[in-house]
Amino acid sequence: MQSNSAAAGWVKYARNNLDAAIRDMDLLCNPRLRPYELILYNCHQSSEKMLKAYLLTYSGAYTQIHDLQRLRLLCSQIDSTFNGKRIIDHCTYLNIFWNVKYPDVSLSVDASHTIRGINSAKRIFDFVSVRLGKTKVFFQ
Repeated sequence: MQSNSAAAGWVKYARNNLDAAIRDMDLLCNPRLRPYELILYNCHQSSEKMLKAYLLTYSGAYTQIHDLQRLRLLCSQIDSTFNGKRIIDHCTYLNIFWNVKYPDVSLSVDASHTIRGINSAKRIFDFVSVRLGKTKVFFQ
């Protein structure tokens, strides 16, 4: 593993995306006004950036792929623990929401989808953090 300030930047931005998702979900406002699509998009972005930080750290490069499963597969070529059922499940779930940023994509999402998305993003963040030599942040 190489020390890489670029990868640290990706981790920082991943944390910012995840913090924004958590903050938006915690807003004390009418639940119908919460931007569920934006929250889920931030969850996807956080996970994508963490996987890219891992690739950058261990291979020196990353790819312009947005598909979490494809990124996870690239990571699994370096570390087979990326083939575990839980990380596969979390990446699969969040992959559903990568395109909610587009106004012509119609997905019906609600609080339960969003809570699950946040939990998946937290799990991915911690999973990759441990493999980057950092401590878990969300789940101990």
